[in-house]
Amino acid sequence: MMISILDQFEQGVESRIKIVPTSKQLLDESFDKDSDLQRVPILSKKKVNFSPNDKIAQLLVSNEYVVLVMVNNVLLRINLKQDNIEEIDTLKTSSLKVKQLFLDPFGEHLLISCGNISSSQLFYATKQLSKLKPVGKYQGSEITSVAWNYDYKVKSTSSTTGPILLGNSSGAIIETQLGTEFDRFFQGSVVQYWKEVFDISKGQPIPIIGLQYHRVGKSDLFYILAITPTKLYQFIDFIFNKDERPMLQQIFNNYLTIPGYIVKFENKKVIFPKYFGFLTELGVFVAEIDINKDEKTIFSSHELIEYSRLYGRDDDDFTVPLSMTFTRYHVLLLFPERVIAVSLVAPADRNASQVMDEDYCSDSYGRLLNITKDLMTGTIWLYAERAVFRYKINKEDRHVWKVYLDKGMFEEAKEICINNPHRINQVLVRQAEHFFNSKQYENSALIYANLNVSFEEIVLKFLHLNEKKPIKLFLMKKLYGLNSQDYTKITMITLWLIELFANELAVLRNYKQGKLQEYTTLQESFKQFLSISIIQDCIRKNWESIYDILASHGDVSFMIWLALENQDYKRVIQHYLNEENIAEALTLLDNHPFSELFYTFSSDLVEKAPAQTVSILIKQGQKLDPLKVINALIIPNPNERLAMEIIRYLEYSIHCLNCHAESVHNYLISLYIKYNKDKLMNYLKLQGREITAVSYSPEFALRLCREHQLGEACVQLSIVLGLWEAAVDLALTISVDLAKTTASLPNNNIELSKKLWLKIAQYVVKQNNDIEQAMRFLEECKFIKIEDILPFFPDFVTIDHFKDAVCSSLEVYNKDIQNLKEEMEDATKSAEVIRSEILSFRNGYMLIQPSNECSSCHEQLMTKAFYTFPCSHCFHAECLIKEMQPYVDSSIINTIKDLQNQLSTLYQNNKDISQSLEAINRRDKVKESLDKLLASECFFCGDIMISLIDKPFIEDAVFEKIKQEWE
Repeated sequence: MMISILDQFEQGVESRIKIVPTSKQLLDESFDKDSDLQRVPILSKKKVNFSPNDKIAQLLVSNEYVVLVMVNNVLLRINLKQDNIEEIDTLKTSSLKVKQLFLDPFGEHLLISCGNISSSQLFYATKQLSKLKPVGKYQGSEITSVAWNYDYKVKSTSSTTGPILLGNSSGAIIETQLGTEFDRFFQGSVVQYWKEVFDISKGQPIPIIGLQYHRVGKSDLFYILAITPTKLYQFIDFIFNKDERPMLQQIFNNYLTIPGYIVKFENKKVIFPKYFGFLTELGVFVAEIDINKDEKTIFSSHELIEYSRLYGRDDDDFTVPLSMTFTRYHVLLLFPERVIAVSLVAPADRNASQVMDEDYCSDSYGRLLNITKDLMTGTIWLYAERAVFRYKINKEDRHVWKVYLDKGMFEEAKEICINNPHRINQVLVRQAEHFFNSKQYENSALIYANLNVSFEEIVLKFLHLNEKKPIKLFLMKKLYGLNSQDYTKITMITLWLIELFANELAVLRNYKQGKLQEYTTLQESFKQFLSISIIQDCIRKNWESIYDILASHGDVSFMIWLALENQDYKRVIQHYLNEENIAEALTLLDNHPFSELFYTFSSDLVEKAPAQTVSILIKQGQKLDPLKVINALIIPNPNERLAMEIIRYLEYSIHCLNCHAESVHNYLISLYIKYNKDKLMNYLKLQGREITAVSYSPEFALRLCREHQLGEACVQLSIVLGLWEAAVDLALTISVDLAKTTASLPNNNIELSKKLWLKIAQYVVKQNNDIEQAMRFLEECKFIKIEDILPFFPDFVTIDHFKDAVCSSLEVYNKDIQNLKEEMEDATKSAEVIRSEILSFRNGYMLIQPSNECSSCHEQLMTKAFYTFPCSHCFHAECLIKEMQPYVDSSIINTIKDLQNQLSTLYQNNKDISQSLEAINRRDKVKESLDKLLASECFFCGDIMISLIDKPFIEDAVFEKIKQEWE
């Protein structure tokens, strides 16, 4: 009985006679920090806790399912997952002897080849079937090999094998499909079909000792390998109808008349077996599967691991191994007394041993029979006549990476060392050195940049080269590996690279005609380098150094490009100004409208290109602050052309940008006064006469206008300042009409207007001494009468000159007197009407019915004290106060309540009939005061309700709440 076969191995490792392998020559322990690993063997076996009753003849393991056949024909099947042993002894009484077992890779199907001297027979069983089934009535040659179906879809239905190939001892290849599901339909047969598809014997029977077929990934391409003791056969083709039976005959049909061919297949993503190998008399034949049209074979390379050279020396007295199996990097060879692990990769030194480990076995369990591998789990099994062992493979790549490294197979070495930083660093160092020594400097530089080695040492290696591209690649790769915190290193490498690029460009510029394309390519590469994010901050902080480098090589165009890329427009514009390239400066300013640039350069640009500069300023609109622009446009003594352009911008700021800054307006006035006096008066008139409305300083403007003797403007400014008399006096020095216009302006101040007109009248009379003109002046002014100007005339003037004027004045006075009389009569009549209405109102009355209700609470009116109004609205006194309370001042409400309290107190204290006259008068006064507050007007018809006409029915504070309730 076997207990926990998978887990309960014997604790003690089988004692071993360990010979120190000469493969130590491959290793230098100082080269590898994993020195402790050298003491751990690659091969470590443990005996399975299983004691058979008889000697073991054969053992197969697939998918943790073990099948053993004993020498007495007893068949054991063990499910390692369930620790279950099943014994099948149906062949004990048979004359047939079990020759070979064939177990599919999923552990589902089992074929048993049996025979004796006269006949052979084939039996079939499944994992669920305990009884062996004969495969038809097959009595032909012994089955010596089986090519199983590796399709996982077939594995999921364990009742059928899918299409498989059988090879027999005569050289025939048979295609068949077996399964228990056919048993019901074909009278006990487990065979769906049976077809001989190829014969490689060519009339001379030769056994097929190995047979495999595989599908290449998920494609329709299949290949078949068949091995005889002397030859290897290969077949390959597409199968387009996988439902056809027999299926694989479609491949063999192409090889019936021709030796064979290989079709093209280039899909590199599919997965299929990578290697295959078999034992020969001289060594292990190992080949790498690579379906290639040019090579006309399914394997691209092969190698013979000679038995005579396993230990690095010629040994003619070698032993051919009994069996073999593969691991990832080794082939395990079974000899009668030991198992050795031979590296699949031959060492660079031909005299070095290819044996990486040896495991000696004692003969206490009988002779060793075979070593096999579970293809699904990768476990290695060794069995002797009376014991079963399981191997554990420990770090088998420990030597292989060094072998790859010594052979210069760096990519393979890196694949093995990917998780070992120490090893991978050594591989990269050797690879970089290899590239450098073989003059592949660029590849060497890229690798060195990723290594943690001395920066100075590597730089010195590349500095000695005439070619500068390798050191550039090294520096750039190194730069990409730095963190933003390594600012000093980033700065140093960046400046160095800029120097290298600039130097290369300078050299090529000398040969620009012949190397234009190379120059352009290098320049683009330089631009891409400068646009890398990691160095952008470095560039911004080291502008001056970078410009100095570029300037030292005379690369002005690149300096401009770099400045533009990094938005250093200030530097570019300054460069254009220095070069007197005003057009380029203006274009740049127009295309990159940064406000600070305008404030900085407007002064220089407007002097050299006034019209273009002002047009660009106007184009910016509200993006610019007019005050800051004007600071740049304040130029001492500008020429007329420049001044007119400045005026154009100032007018735009005022009229389009609504600029009201006093300094802007004052500057415009000063320019108007000096260069465009015609526009000054229009501007002043547009600004108006109110001093609070004008945007300029009237005092400043008046002072400038006086200095330049601009009389009319001075008149206008005096009006703005309210200096009316001075304005009229100044206007009279210009023209009487201007004075008249000025005097007619203050219409709201009659006294001032009269005073101003008198000034004009006095000037007209005294200066001109023209009585007729004075009379016409009286007609123009309605404020002045003949009697006002008479004192201005000389004494010798006779009354005849004023007869018409005096008569006209008297007529006016007579009309005024008549109008006053009519107004007095109208007022008298109106007073009488009002007096009669008051008398009639005193005698008026209203009839109050018992059914009348309060207009507020709608209860019976006469139950409480009430007020009634001519409009027929009636209110209880309390209701009227309540209605008025929200709409009158709190002080009035408090006064009403205080009067009510006083009145209530007076009524309670004076209930005696013999009330004093003083108390009655006091009560009447209080009641009169209360009535004035409450009954002065109807609440519904009076001023209070009228003032509420624009008040919303729903207050804003509760509107949203009511809206949500209705929703």
